[in-house]
Amino acid sequence: MKKSILLIMSLILLSCSTPEVEDETIVETISESETTITTQSSSDDVTEESTTTSIIENFKFDNEKMSPFTGIELPPELWLKRPRRVISFKIDNNINSRPQSGIQESDAVFEILVEGGMTRFLAFFYDKVSTYLGPIRSARPTDPTIVRPYGGVLVVSGATPGLLPQIRELGVPVLTEQTAPSMFRITDRKAPHNLYSDTELVRKVVDDKGMAFNAPAYPIYTFGNNQDNWTLGSARVIVKYSEFTTIVWKLDGTQYSRFIIDGYSDNKDEAVAHNFITRDGYEDILQAETIVVMQGPIYVDEATTLPSVLTVGVGPVYVFNNGKYIEGTWRRTDIDKPFSLFDNDQNQIYVPPSTQWVHIMPMSGEISWSES
Repeated sequence: MKKSILLIMSLILLSCSTPEVEDETIVETISESETTITTQSSSDDVTEESTTTSIIENFKFDNEKMSPFTGIELPPELWLKRPRRVISFKIDNNINSRPQSGIQESDAVFEILVEGGMTRFLAFFYDKVSTYLGPIRSARPTDPTIVRPYGGVLVVSGATPGLLPQIRELGVPVLTEQTAPSMFRITDRKAPHNLYSDTELVRKVVDDKGMAFNAPAYPIYTFGNNQDNWTLGSARVIVKYSEFTTIVWKLDGTQYSRFIIDGYSDNKDEAVAHNFITRDGYEDILQAETIVVMQGPIYVDEATTLPSVLTVGVGPVYVFNNGKYIEGTWRRTDIDKPFSLFDNDQNQIYVPPSTQWVHIMPMSGEISWSES
């Protein structure tokens, strides 16, 4: 029997090439203080365009010296270590897993819906390192579709029966707790929220195993300095995945600070600071300079019966940086390719070189923003 992920991807690719299939567009409800977005279907056709890197206004992406996850030029002591593998870790976001450790040191974070209306993270490590990262949890069907373009290894605690072979069939090597002796359990948290690792120890295990190695050929999307068509008015961004998980980003200087409303907590209507914690007990709030929200259709994976979000096709995108925002469409023709972002006039969106937090959210999710 064909694996369900491959079948789903094939169906999506066919749908993207068929004129009769409806694409997703955006409907806006605007008040003076806040903009709220919902989604509906329309029959507007979207023309596929291929994009990788761009040269605009004194910016040229240098694949040798810049980060494919931030677009920022790195100091020589980092890029001279290349070629290196991209290693992605599946990180827990259950209420019992917070505050997490090490994700503040990652190159980029993707946040993805899982069952129960909760989310988990994919923390990417390429040039950066963490000696204390976790809690690490199990894989989900969307994970390999995010990791694949960057030649990455996926590190997880394990997976639902049948999922690991699917991931490997998609060309993504996987390390689990059983196959990576570099993972360890801490004693001050209860399982399953207590599995941690050191990214460089994992890197050594991966290298010793001789796993497939392909350095990233392009950035996660197009970086650039041209934001002339962006709109001011997004000092506060609210990303609602479900009735149980809502993320609030508040601009503090040039960084967005992260707060979370958790429907499973005792204070389920209160936005509380989402902190990280270091090995020695230091706590501070998670931050990112750029927030990207991409919405896609949700489906239930046949082999695992787990809810997943499709990341190949077309869907709405919203990008926020330094109090400005732009709306548009993401496009992706294959899991081997990065995301391409376009505004509502079908012009390329240039994401400012900066730290990135990417939300992969179902179409049923809600996003809103305001000036304060």
